[in-house]
Amino acid sequence: MLNKILFKTAYFLKRRRVISYYNHFQSNQRKPYGWLKNQQEEQLRKLIDFSYKNVPYYAKMFDRIGIGPCDIQTIKDLQKLPILNKQIIKNNWNDFIPKNIKMMEYVNGATGGSTGIPLKYRMSKNDYEKGTAMLYNDWSYGGYQLGDKVAIIAGSSLIPEAKSELKRKIQDCFLNWRHYSSFEMSEKNLFKYFFDINKWKPAFIRGYASSIYLFAKFIEDNNLKVNFRLKGIFTTSEKLFKKQRNSIEKVFNARIFDGYGLNDGGVSASECKRHCGMHINMGRSVMEITNNEGGQIIKGQGKILATSLYNYAMPFIRYDTGDLGVISDAECSCGRKTLLLKKIIGRVTDSLTLNNIIIGSPVLTVLMGRFDIEQYQIIQEDLMSITIKIVQGENYSRKENERFIEKSFYDHVGKINIKFDYVDVIQVKKTEKYRFIINDSKH
Repeated sequence: MLNKILFKTAYFLKRRRVISYYNHFQSNQRKPYGWLKNQQEEQLRKLIDFSYKNVPYYAKMFDRIGIGPCDIQTIKDLQKLPILNKQIIKNNWNDFIPKNIKMMEYVNGATGGSTGIPLKYRMSKNDYEKGTAMLYNDWSYGGYQLGDKVAIIAGSSLIPEAKSELKRKIQDCFLNWRHYSSFEMSEKNLFKYFFDINKWKPAFIRGYASSIYLFAKFIEDNNLKVNFRLKGIFTTSEKLFKKQRNSIEKVFNARIFDGYGLNDGGVSASECKRHCGMHINMGRSVMEITNNEGGQIIKGQGKILATSLYNYAMPFIRYDTGDLGVISDAECSCGRKTLLLKKIIGRVTDSLTLNNIIIGSPVLTVLMGRFDIEQYQIIQEDLMSITIKIVQGENYSRKENERFIEKSFYDHVGKINIKFDYVDVIQVKKTEKYRFIINDSKH
């Protein structure tokens, strides 16, 4: 009870709407699909009207294709609009700034993404808080209650932590979290992680799929005994393979609740206790699965498009996430009526292993997302060497940015060989999916 009070107090003091939104999502999660869809479409009409009147890019786009905001009344009508991608946003950056941006509260974000094309973006504070509330709502599918202990094996980036250690500890104390870095997973640190987690006894573990898998494998390989009982494990940010799921669940004797989501588009989906797919969230965004022509489908495999319904600071409408997914209209026996994301295709990337320290893909995308880069690719030749191919943008500073990248790696994996290769374009075969990390080392 005390942990729940502390948790709510933390958000009341800093982001008081989060708990209100969480309660709203909790009360609506088993509403009929038609009701949820009507709520989406009501907000969609507001977003489209705002975007046409206030965001130059959308005003020009609507005028160019010869339709008006009144022509987009339903989710099905979104098919009338062209698909948005990162390159379009980068090429039209100023036109994505709302006329009334100075009157808005927003936070800045950045992503490298599975495409290797970094993107900086804005999120309305309201949308950001809804996203936080939606995350906790998703965790509740696995039995999480506000204030439960959560060990987090992840990391925002290789970049030195901007938030002070004291502030982080205070925040973690209120939320009942503990953080363990996913980019310092040496044998020495993994022993530290294990003994600390074993003593603290969390109710849940959350983190990158590859990081939790490596931690589980380390425990198994060293015959370590887990003396606490988890209620569940939340994996995110990467494709979860069957081998990883089986190994993690065996070591921790707990079920995984896999999730999919991204901040730049606002879409998300999460597994429930039936484990028959991920429920597509409808309270914050619209997720479309489309064929190659951009037509919506409710069965089968297609592109994942995102429309964030509350991000007025930078509306994402029919945004290509770069991911492929398999959708199903089968009804889950848990009672939730949303469509199911049965599988994520893609988001499959290698990790780097340097000086026996493993660096997963999510931390690298955040690092590279800091710079004005059109595209990048990181290639590991051996255990001590990487080559970073870069298609640089106008404001990229070779000397300054190279120094920052080198320091970020050296601070966490020690001295390694880093070669920078500047190219006009990064070629990829038509038959292959673009990979921004290529690990050719033998390890």
